[in-house]
Amino acid sequence: MEPDFFKNLPPEIITEILLRLPVVSIPISECVCKRWLHLLESDAFVKSHFARSAPALVVVEDSNQLKVLELKLLLNLDLESYNPLTQYDFPYQRGRIRNCFNGFLVIRVGFDKLWVCNPITREVIKLDLPADPQQSTLEVSALGFGASEVVCIKRRSYDDKLDCHVYTLGTGSWRRLEGIPYNYHNGEGAFVNGNLHWIATIGEESWISCFDVETECFSFFKAPPYHAQGLPLIRVTSISALNGCLWFCKVASEYVNYGGGCELTIWIMKEYGVDESWSLEYVIPIDDGLRGDL
Repeated sequence: MEPDFFKNLPPEIITEILLRLPVVSIPISECVCKRWLHLLESDAFVKSHFARSAPALVVVEDSNQLKVLELKLLLNLDLESYNPLTQYDFPYQRGRIRNCFNGFLVIRVGFDKLWVCNPITREVIKLDLPADPQQSTLEVSALGFGASEVVCIKRRSYDDKLDCHVYTLGTGSWRRLEGIPYNYHNGEGAFVNGNLHWIATIGEESWISCFDVETECFSFFKAPPYHAQGLPLIRVTSISALNGCLWFCKVASEYVNYGGGCELTIWIMKEYGVDESWSLEYVIPIDDGLRGDL
């Protein structure tokens, strides 16, 4: 191939060729020339390549090692059969994945630190969780990540009120919003439609709390209606984002210790922000063998 072959190609053809590269080849290709580096780091290219990439599973093992596995055969659940796209060790304490968005991970490392990392390029932004000189403990009620915003909602130990702290990547500091009106369940935020979402309670009812990352304002709408007739105890709830929609999961049981009947219900909000659009998609009975993992 002539050395000037790529120089003579139209930019759109070069982009199309690079979009077909496997994800592990992107960091190597960034070293070819400045032109490719700028292209491969552009928001438009990252979004297009992410949309074309095969599904991946991120696993954090007990050895403090993070692995990214490309799931080409989704029916094969034997993780040992996959060669990792990349893997590396946490240098200090064991990490726990708390959020993900567009291929980036938010990992809580130890008690008071967050990492925002690209697991493929291994680029990491290390953050200290927001501190308050008036309290000695850090009780995080909710975390979220969307667009370029990291959001941490934490409870004050001295008056039991909640503060929202927002970190915009690249600014180097947290800013605080006061007067959060809900109670949160130590959840991970789901990012949909420009908003981060958590499960919150107002009185005895469950609601979906929404934080608009652009306006930095809170709003809320109703959680799905109660379904499990005869199973009065809601033991576990969670919220997630999939294909641009909100998904809500509930586990209900008849007794506190999961004895008797127990089932998982999964709902999808088909029209964003419309309470009546919650649709019950799955009702799954749960046997004794699975209850220990809930």
